Amino acid sequence: MYRPALILALVLIGGAGSTAAARLDHPSPMPKVAVLMKSVVDRASTDIFNIAGEADPANGADQKLPDVKGWAAVQADAARLRSIALAMQSPSTGKVGEINWMVQSRAMASASAAIEQAAALRAPGALVNAANDLSDTCSACHAVYKKQK
Repeated sequence: MYRPALILALVLIGGAGSTAAARLDHPSPMPKVAVLMKSVVDRASTDIFNIAGEADPANGADQKLPDVKGWAAVQADAARLRSIALAMQSPSTGKVGEINWMVQSRAMASASAAIEQAAALRAPGALVNAANDLSDTCSACHAVYKKQK
């Protein structure tokens, strides 16, 4: 008589445990995010990384600062990235129940905002630092959610 109740309790407990584990950091497909990554994030981040690499004060005499259009492009790309990072924190687009997802999407939003500010101020050093932070965030997130082949 106790066996069915015990089995039911174990199933419910086991099911709750697996649900909790899945909600923490278990990668699952995110078609909307994958499309945004390919259509916007890849290009925008690559452009930012390239400009930041050229504008790096560590380049010395080889440093190449963006012109007015270049700074505006960096600012616009960073705004797109920040917008997507904020969308990734939405229950309709993101994995709000996964701790790592939320940490990384918030870090992406923060780094993108810092890039926007650096571009608005035309501050190459700040741009480089923020671009490095964004790159670190991308790598940390991809280590969990986009396994490289």
